[in-house]
Amino acid sequence: MKKRYTCLALLFIALLVVKGSYIAQGQIVMPVSIHQEQSEYFKSGASLVPVENSIQINNPYRIRELSKRVFGYHPYWSGNVYRNYRWELLSDLCYFSYEVDPYTGNAITTHNFETAPVIDTALSKGVKVHLCVTLFSNHSVFFNNPAAQQTLVNNLIALVEQRGIHGINIDFEAVSSSQSAGLTAFMQLLSSQLKSVKPDAELSIAAPAVNWSNTFDIPSMVPWVDLFMIMTYDYYWNGSTVAGPVASLWPFTSSFEYSVSHSITYYQSQGVEVDKILMGVPYYGRDWPVVSNSIPAQTTGSGIALLYRNIVGSGNIYYKPENYYWDKVSGSSYYSYNSGMLRQTFFDDVKSLGLKYNMVNRRNLAGIGIWALGYDDGRSELWDLLEEKFAANPAELCRDTIYDTGGPFWLYKNNEDYIETVHVNEQGPLRLVLLTLDLEPGFDSLWIYDGNTVNSELIAALSGNLPVTFNTGDLSLGNLSYVTSNNVFTIRFRSNSSYRSQGYAIEWSCPTQSTSEILSETDNAIIYPNPAKSGELIKVLGKDSGFDYYYIYDQTGRPVTSGKYSKVGIKIPDVKGGFYILKLQKGNSYRVFKLVVNQ
Repeated sequence: MKKRYTCLALLFIALLVVKGSYIAQGQIVMPVSIHQEQSEYFKSGASLVPVENSIQINNPYRIRELSKRVFGYHPYWSGNVYRNYRWELLSDLCYFSYEVDPYTGNAITTHNFETAPVIDTALSKGVKVHLCVTLFSNHSVFFNNPAAQQTLVNNLIALVEQRGIHGINIDFEAVSSSQSAGLTAFMQLLSSQLKSVKPDAELSIAAPAVNWSNTFDIPSMVPWVDLFMIMTYDYYWNGSTVAGPVASLWPFTSSFEYSVSHSITYYQSQGVEVDKILMGVPYYGRDWPVVSNSIPAQTTGSGIALLYRNIVGSGNIYYKPENYYWDKVSGSSYYSYNSGMLRQTFFDDVKSLGLKYNMVNRRNLAGIGIWALGYDDGRSELWDLLEEKFAANPAELCRDTIYDTGGPFWLYKNNEDYIETVHVNEQGPLRLVLLTLDLEPGFDSLWIYDGNTVNSELIAALSGNLPVTFNTGDLSLGNLSYVTSNNVFTIRFRSNSSYRSQGYAIEWSCPTQSTSEILSETDNAIIYPNPAKSGELIKVLGKDSGFDYYYIYDQTGRPVTSGKYSKVGIKIPDVKGGFYILKLQKGNSYRVFKLVVNQ
């Protein structure tokens, strides 16, 4: 159930604008993006060192067809880490980058794109290749120089033909609103000339999570751009005065409302079709010194960006169960620790990325964009998650809850119009229970359909604020409870421009699910370690950790093992790597966790 919260401790956040930007004398002061930040850092000559004997699959062809595009940025500093990529789980590789000289259009450097072996390897594996083109300053110089623009277009077309690649990705950041028309005109110029030479070439753009001052004229770009890779990360950055999620699925606080869900919905409202949207996901996190272990916590200094492999790797002595937390408000993972000073690290892991990938599938987006490949080198769980969500049938839980873009606690936004489809791999029918309904009467509406499209039979058309009353021991809500004919349902939500409210929360469950079963996606209990290895002991941490019995199932629902629960831990059986379901029983109640087993 959604609730309204107000807290004096949150008031200081009101001075902060999303992404850590500040309002100074009426002007928005933009932070440096992670793309630019790391590009400048690695110019020192540093590079990633591959992990020896890392997980990899050397099959020259994809073992199965991906259901979504997995578009991964390969920064030049990733070096030989590409030898450990699971190529069958990548659809696109984007080489970072051709750095533009704004005065001439020529390359300051291409970082050896012409000879980089990762390009040849990707092409041999059947992976599409794109060249990322970066310009982080002096935009007015470039956009007011037609000769420089034409030179850049000519150079890019030549490189596409020379290397036999599939597209160009434009990453022009910190563009001022005065250069909006110039940016749009350049995208039109590049698109028309690129496709006149190579009609099947794709033009994509790294688009900002927040369209400050409407600098990006998105509706005008839509006809010319094939893919919008939305950088739905860096909502909080190194200079933020508050430590917060790098890529929160839902808003972190009521006064700090930007989030992945809102960004994706905004681009849809601007006319971008879902099959042109890539949700950007971070394989990095950020760490800040803070005033307290509670959240949101004010920072006491600058933060730092950390790669995923360094956050969860064995070398990080502070990443341990007693320091790990799950923020159910924003759908984010973080750990809080004391290293002589209090610090917090927010990052994405299997749990938070899994929620985002569910949204990609439910919204039928084109796929995801990863910043950046290699940042998880030496780990297998993020590759396994890609396989679970995009290389097999989408694995929705048999009981879960779907929320509006405000998530479990905050408000939806104005001018939203989107469709989501939930498909459960277990046999239907599904029981739908409306836990929350608070919409502007007669103007904001929610439709529920019995099938996988809005052309399916309409189950309910809802608006207004309906009272919610729970029967003892059950979730039945009378006429707010519905049953589908199968294992799939679709919702459509639409809001106008005048009023916002709490929105909706719909819980679904399969016929076999107990009404007292609680899912780990919505509480703070965790299993540790997770991922785990065969033969390893795992424990449940958090509230209500005392149970009677445990059951482990594979992804198809087949039993693997079971036994009496012991506080000493549960021993992982000798099974192959992948995803499993751990079900814990206490009396007539159950708690369900997703367990990752590493090989």
